[in-house]
Amino acid sequence: MDSRKITGLSMIIAPVVAILGWIGMGIIVLDNASPGDPAKWMSELGANSEVVKFVMPLITVLFLIAIGGLNRIKNSMEGGEGHMMAGFGFLLVILGSAAQLGEVAFTVATAEAVNTNNMSVAPAMLAGGQAIGATSTTVTAIGFALIGIGILQQKNFTPLVAGLMIIAGIFATAMSLIDYESPLMMIGYLGMVASLVWLGASLLRQED
Repeated sequence: MDSRKITGLSMIIAPVVAILGWIGMGIIVLDNASPGDPAKWMSELGANSEVVKFVMPLITVLFLIAIGGLNRIKNSMEGGEGHMMAGFGFLLVILGSAAQLGEVAFTVATAEAVNTNNMSVAPAMLAGGQAIGATSTTVTAIGFALIGIGILQQKNFTPLVAGLMIIAGIFATAMSLIDYESPLMMIGYLGMVASLVWLGASLLRQED
């Protein structure tokens, strides 16, 4: 199996498993808790701290694997009309994704603090994680939209997937700035996951 097919499969499998894992953990493990209800969110994180410490970093790694596939797409655009836009967008995605590791770390720390009854620390950890998450998601979403614009300029993929990337990126950016804790954020995440899967499937269909 060549690198193109491996990249395509990683962009299909990794984000789907990640988003299903995230939704499943939220519904099954955390009892539909969300940061919008800080008391319940911290309580559920603390009660399930061992699961949180394992699953959240794993989900993050899966998303990073999928994002790595964007690097191949960006490199394949070198010399084309949309390469500079896609390149800058990918840089923002990398910066935002790196920062999101901080959100994961703070969330795991919140779970551990609650689990050990260190409630003087937990709220600060939660607030720090949410602040990092809102900022990093905004940067990532802007970068995602810019990659979509680059693809639209270069026409190396269908304009439909480029349009989906732009819309999902703009929506996620707006929600991150307006209300990062809103359940509507999931719409932006699902749009970005769908875009990654679409790009991965397109890679698999390309001829060598």
